[in-house]
Amino acid sequence: MKVMKLYGIGSVVVTGTNRGIGLELVKYFSAQDKDTKVIACSRRLSPELESVVKSNDNVSHVELEVTSIDSVQKAFHSVSNIVGDHGVNLLINNVGIRTSTDVGTFICPEKDLDDSFHINVTGTHTVTRIFYPLIKMAAAVNPNLPVCCARGAILNVSSNLSSIDDASDSFCVAYRVSKAALNMLTKCTANDVIKDSVVCAAIQPCSEKTLSDIESALEIVGMIEGCSVKHNGLMIAEGMEVIPC
Repeated sequence: MKVMKLYGIGSVVVTGTNRGIGLELVKYFSAQDKDTKVIACSRRLSPELESVVKSNDNVSHVELEVTSIDSVQKAFHSVSNIVGDHGVNLLINNVGIRTSTDVGTFICPEKDLDDSFHINVTGTHTVTRIFYPLIKMAAAVNPNLPVCCARGAILNVSSNLSSIDDASDSFCVAYRVSKAALNMLTKCTANDVIKDSVVCAAIQPCSEKTLSDIESALEIVGMIEGCSVKHNGLMIAEGMEVIPC
């Protein structure tokens, strides 16, 4: 179901938009429908993101540091002023870090684990928790829409490295452990939000290094289009394949 074409999406909030996939998602949403309010969140405004904001009236930049509750609360108030009583239809928690690619549990520094959890898990939780009233509001003012990303949705960007079933080595320990925790956070969040007709899922961009940021963003768009109530709490990949956690 092509929800964006059928229903449109009133507003989209994307974190981690200075570069990479987050930036490409902002570009995509800003070009698809000029009635969609696209809110790009990042710690600072990169030249690339600034260019997108200046050239698109429907794109706003909001400063956001996910590790700071004060910053997230300020961002919430800024976003509230932008979307008004319509709320936020889609939150994409894209921000994250990958501290190292070392192989071996015993050579993984504690700081790498702490930093990875602080941003990839706690940061995602903080943004979702504080922004949730806006997402709940959007779902409530669109009662005739099915449970999908056009009504109210939270999508957490995870990784194929998070799958415990597929963990055959100890590559990139801090990152994959934090993303596994993010999957559980996604499931717990999904259990709580579905009663409000909001869907929450983890999405896995393609792991192929040859794929460009634009191509990865387009894959994510496909998952956004296809995400529905049956995907609540799951990790999904290209073609809406459900990935074991």
